[in-house]
Amino acid sequence: MLRNTMQQLIDGALSRRAFLGALAKVGVGTIAASQLADMAIASEDDPDSLGLENVTGGEITCETLRLWDVPYVFGNTGAYEAGFVDALVDYDDIHYVLGLQEGSVMAMADGYSRTSGQTAFVNIHSITGTANALGLIVNAWADNSAVVVSVGLSENSGENLGVFTETDKLEAIPELYTKLSFRATQIQNLGESLRRAFRLATVLPSGPVFIGIPADIWKNKLSATELLPAHRTISKRHVHPDADSVEKAAALLVGAKNPLLIAGAELPRWGGLAELASISEQLGAVVSGDTSSSRSSMGFPTEHPRYLGAMRRPIQADTPFDVVLLAGASRLSLARGAHPLIPREAKIIEIGQREDHLARSYPADILMYAHAGTALAQLHSKIAVLDKNTSSVTRLDATARDLHQQRLDRLQQTLESVWETTPIAPERLAHEVDRHIAKDAVVVTEGVSSDGAIWDYVKFDQPGGGRQHQISSGGSLGWGVGAAIGCKLGAPDKQVVCMLGDGSYQFGTQALWTAKRFEVPMIIVIFNNLGYQANRWALAGMKSRAATTGKFIGVSLDDPRIDHVGIAKSYGHDGEVVADPSDIGAALDRAISAEKRGQLYLLDVLVDQRGGGAGTTWHEKYVPEFSS
Repeated sequence: MLRNTMQQLIDGALSRRAFLGALAKVGVGTIAASQLADMAIASEDDPDSLGLENVTGGEITCETLRLWDVPYVFGNTGAYEAGFVDALVDYDDIHYVLGLQEGSVMAMADGYSRTSGQTAFVNIHSITGTANALGLIVNAWADNSAVVVSVGLSENSGENLGVFTETDKLEAIPELYTKLSFRATQIQNLGESLRRAFRLATVLPSGPVFIGIPADIWKNKLSATELLPAHRTISKRHVHPDADSVEKAAALLVGAKNPLLIAGAELPRWGGLAELASISEQLGAVVSGDTSSSRSSMGFPTEHPRYLGAMRRPIQADTPFDVVLLAGASRLSLARGAHPLIPREAKIIEIGQREDHLARSYPADILMYAHAGTALAQLHSKIAVLDKNTSSVTRLDATARDLHQQRLDRLQQTLESVWETTPIAPERLAHEVDRHIAKDAVVVTEGVSSDGAIWDYVKFDQPGGGRQHQISSGGSLGWGVGAAIGCKLGAPDKQVVCMLGDGSYQFGTQALWTAKRFEVPMIIVIFNNLGYQANRWALAGMKSRAATTGKFIGVSLDDPRIDHVGIAKSYGHDGEVVADPSDIGAALDRAISAEKRGQLYLLDVLVDQRGGGAGTTWHEKYVPEFSS
């Protein structure tokens, strides 16, 4: 009935007043009917608009997911979500991915969004699920992961009456770490509310959006509604820089005595790595990764002849860097303590779309709010037509290549010096993983204190079709295992390797159950230093009571020692402990063979402790006198 009536309106056979009257007879309110009239006229040339009749809020949600090409719902639900989950029964093309805890659910959605390039959809329960998920929502916010987080709220009829897990003001909890946090309280507007959530989560800079939906909205029925598809909601065009800024930036770079290019966090996510490499070719310029403290993905080609890896300290160059290009909203700070990472006198060009990172703690002489890949492509074209000093480019190229080689030599010397170390050196473990895994693997890391070894010894080349790197900069542990599962679902044809610390693993072990249910093949490598090493470093760095007494409270995980492999086996997976460095290669071969058979395989590798307080055996252990 609805489609025929709407078509009559479009064809002019029915006036707007008559259309509203016809819908009123079947129970459609005046406001909703007026909205349908507007949509019908707007969709005259759009056969993809979807008219629905006699549908529940759950069915409206499912149809919206179809319009946005969402194949997975990552969830852990309760009673308030029953109307949506019940509707899912009839949508065989939308698969429900059950997680045992909401943090794992969010991590899976985060990983899926990153590798698939699609907006992920999460469904969790009430205040309880939101609280459990919040830390991982923070991670998604920090890394601009496109995720719509839907949460079932208590029924509208019970609001403010003290019902169980009442959800008054629930949307205020994640508000600071989402692009939008709101609730849909009218079934007539549910389709539009969901479309708004997907649009905001998807458009760059992307990020999580929180939408609360009362239980009765999902269960109740609506006589008629119309949904609009994604292509009528978002534009795929990128934000372009202004031509004047591009021209000035090109002139500044070409005239520089020693330019420095920095690959920021946005490039691996949204593009621009290949363009930055091309600009390096034009100028003979050094390329640095983002600062290690920024915890950005290492997507730039590791073996590029002018690449220096993550920036941990000022780059020692004979000629000071006088122009610095921060591409992709690097979180680089000019000062690390009292020591500047780049010369304060340098001119800074910055490109990016994450406004809260742009020029945040340093000045920008040329600031372009634009898609970094698009801006870099235009910058490359402008540099190409400018006159360049060939001898200067040749000199810069030789210097950059020399810096690159010096870095390789240092890494090789370090590797040789720790090769036979027992417990195993993180550098050797990372190097062995690099030698064994696929050249185009997706590598998920949550190593914390072991991340440096991974960044140095595992090779990446995202723009060249090589390995992708996924890391979380939000700081909420328990992300790695769940994210790796999501990455595999988002890139089913890629090998997925998760490298993480023992503490990080313990925060997210619940995700192993989901990996078994969905038979997700992947490899997990634990860098097990028997504790929260980063915490020990912080205490040792204070040079106060902990450092002088050797009592590092809240650090040791060695008594009782955790059976990480046993935990994996309890969820149905296989794995092994590796303690001898000579056993790493064979263990990795077994892990890869298992992964190729469609299984998850875990390696618990004992690595040596580093830094202040390393090797201490003290730990807190107060045992009260318990009555028998």
